[in-house]
Amino acid sequence: MPYVVERTFHPADSRLHQAWPAHVAHLRSLSGRGILVGGGLAGTGNGDILVIAVSDEVSLHRILRGDPLVRQGLIARTRIRSWNVEYGHSALTGREPEEPGAAPDALLTPHESRIARMVLSGMTNQQIAERLNVSCRAVEQHLTRMYRKLSISRRAQLAAALGATVPRFGIPQQERLTA
Repeated sequence: MPYVVERTFHPADSRLHQAWPAHVAHLRSLSGRGILVGGGLAGTGNGDILVIAVSDEVSLHRILRGDPLVRQGLIARTRIRSWNVEYGHSALTGREPEEPGAAPDALLTPHESRIARMVLSGMTNQQIAERLNVSCRAVEQHLTRMYRKLSISRRAQLAAALGATVPRFGIPQQERLTA
């Protein structure tokens, strides 16, 4: 799994320049082994961004601890995020793409799918609650469960997670409900 590692260096430390050649050699070694698949200096050069492909976070931390800058305490801050690569995975990591899992909409119950269609049509939670004759809180709970199932955190990500297109200009479309 690819991870994005954003690091900030201690800028005022004179040891940074001394450790830099060893740091570059470490990164070249990782790149040669196919572990470091991308990255470079960030912004003004006071940090870096690395894309590292390893199987788990334990391996990731082991690799990061091997960096001379880390061993000498020259990293001020580190932020690690997993990178969910949907397209071009084999180009990024050199591995064959994994078999696709279940379609995102197959993860949802029929009721959740109905609510998702209403959200995508531009309806608010209150409008959905009124249409379904439930409380607004019930709609919020359904959305929360849907977001968790689809590994998203916001309403704006719903269309992409379901592979749907959002109506242009946010014009709500009428939906016919059946029991």
